[in-house]
Amino acid sequence: MTEEPRLSEEFLNAFVDNQLDVDEKSRAFPVIQASMDMNRAVCEIRKVNDLVRLAYDTPPAPPRARSRVQRMAARLTPIMGPLAPPLVLVAGLCMGWGLRATWTAHMAPPTATGPAARATIAQASVTRVLFHLDSNDPDQMREVLRESASLLARYRAEGRLAKVEVLADGPGLALLRAHTTPFAARIARLQAQYPNLIFAACQNTIDRLARRKGIHAHLLPQAVIVPSAIAEIVHLQHLGWTYIRV
Repeated sequence: MTEEPRLSEEFLNAFVDNQLDVDEKSRAFPVIQASMDMNRAVCEIRKVNDLVRLAYDTPPAPPRARSRVQRMAARLTPIMGPLAPPLVLVAGLCMGWGLRATWTAHMAPPTATGPAARATIAQASVTRVLFHLDSNDPDQMREVLRESASLLARYRAEGRLAKVEVLADGPGLALLRAHTTPFAARIARLQAQYPNLIFAACQNTIDRLARRKGIHAHLLPQAVIVPSAIAEIVHLQHLGWTYIRV
């Protein structure tokens, strides 16, 4: 029996914290997607980071000697009363549904041999990555486009299947707004080159712009609209997508 590939805790932390180069990330994606333990570890690290980010606008730098879980507990203790239930619920849904999809794909493969079973197996072999952009920083916009293109190019060169979605919400919607994006031409070229690349805009963000600032968000023709960024993240993780917040 072939031993399952393992990634160190240090490597996984660097992966979540966006400290790896494109080649390292490309090698990590299939390992994380194929491993129940790796998927669970990435989800746990990601949820800890997001919980802390929601609790503090600028989280204080923690002592190195304390574990990540201990840091989260210490930071959230003063506000756990009203804020804890919704945060824990969202984290639990994202992690639980993502894991369930991974377990289903790798622990209980279909036993049938007909066309439907072959289609299910083929779908499970596709690497699916969701890049979440919630910043209007041009450098971060450029980074998400570069990483998406590099991942798809690498998989195409290796004859492997991959799907990528770039989800923009909050300030990140500027990437897909015709009047604000500095990358309209590049986005058009990328989608023409890679039909398996999706650019998705959050309807909730569009509505907030109209309601609060009177701005009508004219989107690029390449953009599709999803009702809610959070719902899209949960839904795709449920389907087994790897979630990366840029």
